[in-house]
Amino acid sequence: MSAAMAVGGTDGAMFTALLGCQRGTWAHSPLFQWMTNNYEAMSQAITGKKVRWQKMSEAAESAGLTNVNGEPPKPATVRSTWYRVRKAVGAMQRQKEEARNTALASRAAARAASQAQKQDDAEGQDTLNRRMAEADADLREKQLQDARDRSRSVLYPETVPQVRSEAAPSEEREAAPAVKIGQVAEFVVMRKQAPRYGRDKDIPLPPPYVGPRPKGMPKDLPLEALMPLSASGRDADGNYDFNQMPGLPRLSFFATEREWALACLPMIEAIPPRERSGPLKAMFCLLDMKVRR
Repeated sequence: MSAAMAVGGTDGAMFTALLGCQRGTWAHSPLFQWMTNNYEAMSQAITGKKVRWQKMSEAAESAGLTNVNGEPPKPATVRSTWYRVRKAVGAMQRQKEEARNTALASRAAARAASQAQKQDDAEGQDTLNRRMAEADADLREKQLQDARDRSRSVLYPETVPQVRSEAAPSEEREAAPAVKIGQVAEFVVMRKQAPRYGRDKDIPLPPPYVGPRPKGMPKDLPLEALMPLSASGRDADGNYDFNQMPGLPRLSFFATEREWALACLPMIEAIPPRERSGPLKAMFCLLDMKVRR
């Protein structure tokens, strides 16, 4: 109907035909259409009262309202038409009510989902902030304890335990694992650099990592996946950049963030909690949340 209005306005035979198709003009008699258009007034006038269908028939004939065959309607036809109109209008009103209730329920569900998402986001941010605050507190406590130990070593050197320089007796040395005949060496397929696309392809790779293989590092991870120990661990704005922490795997080596997190977590876990720096503790909490989602 909007197309007809755009082309020829609201006048003309085509628009009248479209309205007739929409309202069922071609399927119902003029009497049926008149009762439908005046449903409210007619239902209020005859509800709970005895209807004189003969007079209604005569009035319909004088008004030019005919049955579906174009004939003057008889009293029985007027009565049956009114019953059909009541049924049709009632069904239409129920459909509108159901559609309205469905729309209200959908909007209510959308509001509830949005509210729940906002609450989850707020709780997750609060948890991360709390853990980062705890990590900073632990770092300050460790720094304070280190300062106390240094002061004690200067003021009371006799209380500092002396490290034995002589070699440990042979019986205290850990025996090397015995090689068994027929023992097959473990075969590990090393990971490769994930493909880089778009702008990431133009970003140069960081300098190579130089140093021993860190504890907890996955066996299939090559040293080229690690950031150099000289990396700052911060972005251009001075914020922590967990994607490029010194000595830990860089995010750009992996195809997904989950694979990167699974490679970083065991390396952080290999460091005793009291020896972890504040950024390292915050990074562990963040990666743990990513893996557990």
